[in-house]
Amino acid sequence: MNVSALATSAISDDRNKRGDDKKSKASKREDTTHLAINQDALADIDEAVDTASILFPSHDLYNSWDINAAHPYKFSESFIGDSATIKLVETEDCNFVLPFKGQLTSLFGWRRYRPHYGTDIMLKTGEQVACAFDGMVRLAKYYSGYGNCVIVRHKNGLETVYAHLSKILVESGQKVVSGDVLGLGGNTGHSYGSHLHFEIRYLGQALDTQDFIDFEKGILKSNEFVIRKSDVENKYDLRALHYRHKQDLGLNKRGAYPAAKNGIHVIRKGDTLERIARRNHTTVKALCKKNKLKETSILRLGQKIRV
Repeated sequence: MNVSALATSAISDDRNKRGDDKKSKASKREDTTHLAINQDALADIDEAVDTASILFPSHDLYNSWDINAAHPYKFSESFIGDSATIKLVETEDCNFVLPFKGQLTSLFGWRRYRPHYGTDIMLKTGEQVACAFDGMVRLAKYYSGYGNCVIVRHKNGLETVYAHLSKILVESGQKVVSGDVLGLGGNTGHSYGSHLHFEIRYLGQALDTQDFIDFEKGILKSNEFVIRKSDVENKYDLRALHYRHKQDLGLNKRGAYPAAKNGIHVIRKGDTLERIARRNHTTVKALCKKNKLKETSILRLGQKIRV
């Protein structure tokens, strides 16, 4: 039924109602207003559907805008193709701003039996933490080990994380530009001493911030960055790398190296004379003497040596 038919039906029903003429006229006026509003809504409904998806940055990469979960994305499911080129700052943007100029106390990598996905910057509680790039605040709340945390989505697909804040000064959905103060440094969440935990992520995958930023100079190393699946597999996916490293070293489920059988060790991927010697409580020199090898000898997979 079209809008005009709805209007005719509504007016006809109104005329059949009992009551004085004043009430009837008032009712008609109310219905007409109501119909006019609906007519505008119907006229704009297609536009609303088309524009709803571009209310947040990088709508072409992300299909959600989660204000509660820090990292609701899976890189392996979201990344299309073997590589992507990311332009960090566009000509119409404000320039990059270092979130805080301070000493780096912990870097990206495996730390204390667990992965560390960001860069820690020393600061004092209450010092201002700035936004690195133009964007929109996606998450601004206390979040588990991050403590008081702000996550900003940028139009190039990157997200930056600012954690352990003592106070949050922005809210989800707020547009920000580089240099805007997001919060005050602190020691909240899983933190030992006041510092800023700063991350750069792409489709949920944490990247090494030092690949982007010269922290000593406070500038970008380059305005373009190419991320490849091979980079993620060989450098950024810390848990997978750690697991593969354990496998390559021949670790069993309990974390112990399999013992040599009958004094013979079979070369596995990742083996070196030094590792074999350490595993079997001997020296490289002794191994070389027993097997007529040199310290520079290349070991082959499946090769058997006496230990």
